[in-house]
Amino acid sequence: MEQKEGLSKESIQYNHQDLDQEQRMDVNPLQLNTQNIHIHVRNNINNYCGKITGTTYQGKSKDIVPNATIFLFFGSECKQPVYKTSSDNNGNFVIEELPPGYYTIFAEYKSILSYRSHYIKVLPGQTVHQSILLK
Repeated sequence: MEQKEGLSKESIQYNHQDLDQEQRMDVNPLQLNTQNIHIHVRNNINNYCGKITGTTYQGKSKDIVPNATIFLFFGSECKQPVYKTSSDNNGNFVIEELPPGYYTIFAEYKSILSYRSHYIKVLPGQTVHQSILLK
């Protein structure tokens, strides 16, 4: 087949066999893959900051530990804390105004008991409760 200027070349191939059978097949098949993505945006969130709350306990007895020092690190790198606080007399603590992300908590009590969390995922506007078992 001859290609004319401005027209695309056809991809049809003819096959003649001994039994006088003629076949026409497309040697450049077209494949389409379609994906539908639905995005829903909630406009009712005014504050995208998250919060971590929790209580400090002694690991074996499960007694409340007051005045434990709590360090918050961004991600898994525990080099420089982004926030430092202490638990109150009831062992409770609150870390507010956190941007969404992954955090690690390190807590200690009088350099005797300590705790290190795995990743804590904070989503926009979410409050995450994290119990701390000091061992």
